[in-house]
Amino acid sequence: MLPLPEIGRRIRTLREELDIPRADLAAACGVAEAVIEQLEAGRLEQVPGDYILIVARLLKVDFRWFISEDLDGIEQGTRRIFRALSQGTSRDRVAIRRFVGFCLNESELEKLLGIHRISLPVVYPAPESRRQLYKEQGPAAARAERVRLNLGLKPIFNVFSIIRSQGLRLSRQKLDSKEISGLTVFHPRAGTAILVNYEEDMYRQFFSAAHEYAHALFDGRELEEKRVLVSYKKVYDWTEIRANTFAAEFLLPQEALAQYARPRDLSSLTAIIDQIARDYRVNTETVAIRAKEVGWISDKTLSSFREKKPIVIPRADKQDPELSDDLTSLQVERWKALIAQGVSVYYAELCRRALTSDLITFGRFAELLDLTPEEASEFIQMAGLAL
Repeated sequence: MLPLPEIGRRIRTLREELDIPRADLAAACGVAEAVIEQLEAGRLEQVPGDYILIVARLLKVDFRWFISEDLDGIEQGTRRIFRALSQGTSRDRVAIRRFVGFCLNESELEKLLGIHRISLPVVYPAPESRRQLYKEQGPAAARAERVRLNLGLKPIFNVFSIIRSQGLRLSRQKLDSKEISGLTVFHPRAGTAILVNYEEDMYRQFFSAAHEYAHALFDGRELEEKRVLVSYKKVYDWTEIRANTFAAEFLLPQEALAQYARPRDLSSLTAIIDQIARDYRVNTETVAIRAKEVGWISDKTLSSFREKKPIVIPRADKQDPELSDDLTSLQVERWKALIAQGVSVYYAELCRRALTSDLITFGRFAELLDLTPEEASEFIQMAGLAL
C-alpha cells in the first residue's frame, strides 16, 4: 500500500485537474470538508477503504491507482490524453476520463470473456492516392472502404457497429462543449477509441462517428504521438476537411443519387432531399451538398438552402440503431440515460456476460457501469437484462 501522503497527493492532484470542489468529495463520503483536507495532506491516521472507493468513483479512476503503483503506466497514458486536450469544460474532462476508463474496462472484459479484437486492417491514404489533395483522399478512401466492407451503395443502418467491427472502440456521451463533435484517442492499453458527442442529433452522431473513423484510418501516426485528436465544429484544417469528405462519401456515396429521379423544380427538389436524407440517415444539408456536386443545384441554391434550412427532419424521426424496437418507452429512456453517460450497448452486454459467467461479482458489475449497487439493480430490472 502506498504511504498516506502519496495517497493524499494523488487524490488532490486529480481532484484539482478535474476542477471538482473538495466539498463534493466530503459530501460523497459523508464527512466534513476538513476531513478531506486532512486526507489530501496525508494527515489522517488511516484511510477507510470506503473513502477510497467513493473518491475513485467521483474522480473516474480505478481505485487501485490510489493505493499502489501497479496502474501508474495506465494512468500516465490517460494523463497524456488530457495534456493534449486544449478545450472543453471541467465536466468534459470528467466525461472523457470516464470514457477512457470504460475503454480500459472493455479491454479487460474482452480478455476475461476470450473475445478476440481485430486490429484496424487498413491505413490510408492508399499509395495511388497519396499525391491527391486531402479533400480528394477522403472520398477515395470512403469508396475503398465501402468496397472492402461489401456495402455497395446501400444505406448504412448502424455505422457504430461497423466501426466497432473494424477493431475500434466507440461510445457516445453528452459533452458540455457544443463545439466538440467527437474525438479519437489512442491509449497504449485500450487501443484506438472514438467518442461521439451524444448532445448532437442522431444523424449528426452518425456523421461524427464516420468523421472520427477517418481520423483512425488516416492519422494513426499523429494519434500515437498526440494521444488524442479532437474534432471541433468550426476548425477546418486539412485533416478535418479530409475527414468530413470521407464521412459524406461513406454515408452517402455520390453515385447513390443516380438511384433517384433528378428534381424538376424546387418542390420536387425538397421532396427528394428529404427522402434521400431519411434513406441514408444523413442531415439534409449533406444531401444538398451532394446534390450540388452532381449538378442538381447551383452554388447559389446551395447557399440559400444553408441559410434558410427549408427541410429539417425532426429528432423524433431519427432512430437510434443501438436501441431495439421491442423496448418499452421506459426502457428506452433508461438506456438513453446510460448511453449519455458513455455506456454503449455493447459494453453493457460485456458486463452482463461477465456477471452471468461468474467472472465478476455484482459489486464489480455495478462499478464497471459507474453505478451504485442499488442503481445497477434498478437498471437490470428497467432495461430487461437477462441474468
